[in-house]
Amino acid sequence: MLRAVPIALLLSGLPGLAGAADSCIPLKARRGVCPWIVYTGESTIDLLREQADIIGMVSVCGPANREFVSRCHELGIQVYLLVGGHDGSVFDTPERRREVIQSYLRRCEDGGFDGIDLDYESVDNQHKEGYSAFLRETAAALHGAGRRVSMCVSYIMSTYRTVRETGPGMGGIDWYDPQVVGETCDLVRVMCYDMYSLSGKGIGPVSTYPWAREAMAYWSHFVPRDRLIMGLPAYSRDFALRLDGQVQSPEAPQPQVPEGTEVRRLWLPWEQISTYQYEDMEGVLHLFFATDETSTRAQLQTADELDLGGIGFWHFGAVTPEMWAAVRQWLAETP
Repeated sequence: MLRAVPIALLLSGLPGLAGAADSCIPLKARRGVCPWIVYTGESTIDLLREQADIIGMVSVCGPANREFVSRCHELGIQVYLLVGGHDGSVFDTPERRREVIQSYLRRCEDGGFDGIDLDYESVDNQHKEGYSAFLRETAAALHGAGRRVSMCVSYIMSTYRTVRETGPGMGGIDWYDPQVVGETCDLVRVMCYDMYSLSGKGIGPVSTYPWAREAMAYWSHFVPRDRLIMGLPAYSRDFALRLDGQVQSPEAPQPQVPEGTEVRRLWLPWEQISTYQYEDMEGVLHLFFATDETSTRAQLQTADELDLGGIGFWHFGAVTPEMWAAVRQWLAETP
């Protein structure tokens, strides 16, 4: 039996949404599975249909149109439009904030979207107050129009960067106020990936069980747990171990190498991930940090332990059948 989910009740009964939620279809009555999805045309809805019985909401990236949104609604899936950027100056004045918010309202109306999913990243700390005002004004405007507000947030705690670092491109988690996020957003989607990011130049996994658990525990201090979506990776990381080595983010659970290549696997019990070592055709050693069904099961355990509102993936099209099987088992198990 699929487990009951508080997130369905939450979204239909938030303060400010009374009477307005009628324009949005309700989430399915189960724990939320709310992935990001990259719109690529007709094939997108075909892929989504395969998992539609367990998907309650998607955040769509790309030129999705009203027809796509309508077809998602027919499948009982809410659709949020992913928006964002890196320019904090759009929050600095009431006039700029109003212009951006009005554009969101128009896009929701024109496309039939149920809400907006805010994905602003690496904004300079000087825009913190402006962004708090932006969140409050965005929530008021969208709620008044019967729409909802979601926000993508990070948990930047790693070996190469701390939350107190400042400067261009070093926004971290301290350019927005977690308290304001919790007060204004209907959903908060914690991106539990890029523990070691490409821009950070470090070598390490995309995510681990203890790191992601700490991220969700941190955000649970500011956001009711039934509003929290644990964003999981659906990609791995492949490092070439040399000073000028390249790094790739393959959407595969293990190295894709020529037949006959020796591949050595090592399980990391604390991190709850698999790593692989192999040499490429030039003799360069590679270290591959895997995201697969085993690491996904470990992350789903956190969602249970912390009683979170749901999970999602970046991104939907990269999730393997084995990972979906892990999710379905998680949904079917009793709490």
